[in-house]
Amino acid sequence: MPPLSVKDLTMPAAAFTMAIVLTAHVYNSINHARLDAAVVRDQKLTEIEERRKKRYADALKTIEEKQQWERKQ
Repeated sequence: MPPLSVKDLTMPAAAFTMAIVLTAHVYNSINHARLDAAVVRDQKLTEIEERRKKRYADALKTIEEKQQWERKQ
């Protein structure tokens, strides 16, 4: 069997390096997608909470106006 040279190790080293880079890219992409989804979810929940607070404030204002109108009569 002939001795191993640099040319014999180039392809396996390149394949191994490519596998490491691809794995790192996949994990990074998954984590980035999770973070983006969490940010969007938080924005939607904040928007819903603000709408509920506004609706509650409007309802409370309506009740107070109704009570004031009843007192005037």
